[in-house]
Amino acid sequence: MPAGLKQKEVNLPTYEFDPKTNLKLRNWFVQEKRDLAFRKNRTPYSTWVSEIMLQQTRVAAMLPLYEKFIHRFPKPEDLAIAEEEEVFRYWQGLGYYSRAKNLLAGVQKLVNEFGGKFPKTLEEALSLPGVGPYTARAILSISYNLPFAVLDGNAKRVLSRLVLFKESGPKADPALQKIADSFLNLDFPGDHNEAVMELGARVCIPKPLCNECPLQNDCLAYQNGVQESIPEMEKKKKEILLNIRFYILKTKHGILLIRYPERRFFKTIYSLPFSFEGKNPYDSDPVLDWDLKPSDLGIKFKHTITHHKIQGFVSETELDTKSEKKLLENFYKIRPSIEIKYCNWKNLETEFPSSISKKIKQTLAKDGAVLPGLEN
Repeated sequence: MPAGLKQKEVNLPTYEFDPKTNLKLRNWFVQEKRDLAFRKNRTPYSTWVSEIMLQQTRVAAMLPLYEKFIHRFPKPEDLAIAEEEEVFRYWQGLGYYSRAKNLLAGVQKLVNEFGGKFPKTLEEALSLPGVGPYTARAILSISYNLPFAVLDGNAKRVLSRLVLFKESGPKADPALQKIADSFLNLDFPGDHNEAVMELGARVCIPKPLCNECPLQNDCLAYQNGVQESIPEMEKKKKEILLNIRFYILKTKHGILLIRYPERRFFKTIYSLPFSFEGKNPYDSDPVLDWDLKPSDLGIKFKHTITHHKIQGFVSETELDTKSEKKLLENFYKIRPSIEIKYCNWKNLETEFPSSISKKIKQTLAKDGAVLPGLEN
């Protein structure tokens, strides 16, 4: 075992790290850290927004959206009074809208119950909607410099290799958290956590760049030549192929959009009504049981939602007042929680804040399809 690391008890993930190891990491971070917008103003609120946005989103894709979001909602008080739909519009491009919904709920509680000031205890931080152990620890350490070690995917990979910890998955998290706590630089906990995550994002990647790593000589996985096999890879979820048809239902009020929490996709945002076609693992949605016969527009597009590979299709029809009334009665009867609204064709991407709406419009424009009444 290298000099930088000493295991105190056999078979227990409790370690002592040489302070020089932490110093190497901090020096590397100070010299090599990326100049990122969310690092320029490390208030608890800005850290909170950035950490939620970075969940399941790459930094390059998140940065321009983060800057727009912070420009529109610079303080928690600004976000707390915003309408949910406006927040979703500024979230467009990040996906997983439940994150935005929880962030809004969390900030509203922060303003109403904590006077807009992020709490300094882990227990109170975890009481905020959408704030889990990782997010709470990240905010408390990065913005308040409090001694909490974080554990995201990048940190797990770095720590597992550093101490030759082979287990992976949720059951391994408690042990990895203990390792993270042992490794934490108590003098600079915020910088330390960012350094670990930065190392995992840029150097200690799945196929590691060990020759660029400041901790190469301290890493047990590297010393044993097994760095690429640690941590053990979790089995990927099998991809599910889906055919989904979206419906453009034109009324005198505009294009009909719907939202309700029981459906498989788009639980938190308004979308065009849709249905599954062909073989799929999900029950068909009875909200789309109707007598209408929409016209297939003859276009298709591809889309991905988590482990779902989607082939999208589009149909459209025009509803007169009687047909619309009957359809809405059917909606409310089957799904009492359903919400509806209308939009015009020009604003479809704004009101249905998913890249799917953009793909539908682009595909229609490319194919030269003409949709009467949708030009405005």
